[in-house]
Amino acid sequence: MKKQWWLNKAVELQHRLWREHGISLKTKVEVYRAVVLTTILFGSECWTLYRRHIKQLEQFHTRCLRKIAGIRWQDRVSNTRVLEMCGISGIEAFLLQSQFHWVGHIVKMPDFRMLKQAFFGQLASGCRLQGGPVRRYKDSLKINLQACDLAPSVLRTAPLDRSVWRQCCLNAISAFEERRTAALVAKRKARKDPVAARGTMMWTCDVCGRPCASCIGLFAHCKSHR
Repeated sequence: MKKQWWLNKAVELQHRLWREHGISLKTKVEVYRAVVLTTILFGSECWTLYRRHIKQLEQFHTRCLRKIAGIRWQDRVSNTRVLEMCGISGIEAFLLQSQFHWVGHIVKMPDFRMLKQAFFGQLASGCRLQGGPVRRYKDSLKINLQACDLAPSVLRTAPLDRSVWRQCCLNAISAFEERRTAALVAKRKARKDPVAARGTMMWTCDVCGRPCASCIGLFAHCKSHR
């Protein structure tokens, strides 16, 4: 019943808002941010995610934005271009912001609070399983801090001042999103034009003059002329 209710709401949004030409794209994106993102990311500050989970959320995010902006797959528009057109960041930036803000609240809590004791506590005995243990929340937080060029020691003092911590998170996440976008653009460029990405044209076919990105690629291409 609950799943059917969500499907009905999704159909209503699609017919009454996403396909409405009289509403600006900015307004549609703001409604998407307020309704869809807040629902799909509810409780995300406590999630322990792997890369495959973030990839699935990113796919859902870009698929929704493409539908809102009226972009079809035949248009061959990259995901970075879709985010730029809609004026919104990737889903990972929202996850980082949610987690960092929640950790800031935990650090500011009094020491007698059970949540803070569980966050900073350590087991007196016992060991984890070998061969790839399950990722903990602390492990996920450490990975995210390193991705944003933040040292784990910053959690000791920075969250005590809310304005300083929020500005620090905002700057770090903005820099992370810029690096992520630049990496995706470079990766797409390398995939579309490997020769230009390498900056060299060392392997050129003697028959048709086609440039190849590697020696083995030239060898495979020369087979087509036999």
